[in-house]
Amino acid sequence: MLRRLMAMVSLLLAAVVLGSGCDRPLSVPKTPEPGVPLLIFERTGGIAGFQDKLVIGYGGEYYLSRSGQKERIGRLGPDELAQLEMWAQGFAPVTLRFEDNPSGPDNLIQQLIWIGLGTGTAEEEQQQEMLAWAVTLLDELSAQ
Repeated sequence: MLRRLMAMVSLLLAAVVLGSGCDRPLSVPKTPEPGVPLLIFERTGGIAGFQDKLVIGYGGEYYLSRSGQKERIGRLGPDELAQLEMWAQGFAPVTLRFEDNPSGPDNLIQQLIWIGLGTGTAEEEQQQEMLAWAVTLLDELSAQ
């Protein structure tokens, strides 16, 4: 079980590393595949000097990197996985980027990359809900 999880996380990380340096969006699979990223959330800068990254795969596996802490891998709980699956089937890919002080000191950048399978466009309110969910999840997983 641990080997399988490690293999999935390795594939997930490889996809993130390969996709993070490109100007092109990550390709969207036709069906959910284990180890392929579904959600990538990054938070950098700000007064606290954040450098956080949460990557979640279609199967609920996650990779968490937070400044000053050990990297973590794991699997989402049933409630989080159910929410993720609902969004995955409903919403098409979208990238959200928010800055609280662009080009200024202590600029906090939050970026969410969503690689869903759906065809629906997430409305602004739904995008905000996804972002808030990712922030809360990152904080909860970090506290464990």
